[in-house]
Amino acid sequence: MSPAPLTPLWRCPVCGQEFVSRNMPHSCQVQSLDAYFAGSDPALRDLFEALVAAVGENGPVTVNVTKSRIALQARNRFAGIDRPRKDHLVASFILTRPIDRARLARVDYIPPYYFAHRVRLRRPEDIDAELRAWLAEAYRVGEQHHVTDPDWVKVRTPPAWVHVPREVAEAIARGDDPSKVR
Repeated sequence: MSPAPLTPLWRCPVCGQEFVSRNMPHSCQVQSLDAYFAGSDPALRDLFEALVAAVGENGPVTVNVTKSRIALQARNRFAGIDRPRKDHLVASFILTRPIDRARLARVDYIPPYYFAHRVRLRRPEDIDAELRAWLAEAYRVGEQHHVTDPDWVKVRTPPAWVHVPREVAEAIARGDDPSKVR
């Protein structure tokens, strides 16, 4: 039996950004890449462009730039960066399993089975084969393969080393569904 077809993306009537479902929480404070990187070291903009090129090796990517962050999107948003720091970028990517590697600054659990991985990027060499493999997997999450592939690994219980928001940890401790926490 083939999976159900994916629904068309919904477009926010205010800012024009597209989402997999109607009225997803987001910022409508859309801006240009130039405005986003204004005042930053030009090398960080180049580093961001290298990151987008690495992600683009997996297929088309939409770059959504808002005041506080940049999100990379296939169907879903699966990666991005925070505001540039003085000498580095903090990039993030979403997987359905946690990765325990020293180069990751932090891994956050997002119920029911998502893990946001954060990594500091200081130079183009940081976008190496290992990171490219993680970004390729994240891109497939962005394409929603984890929704249509019944064999896709989805870790629903975060390991002890993963950061779990207090409200989510409390729901888990009570035996409640942590994906219902807002």
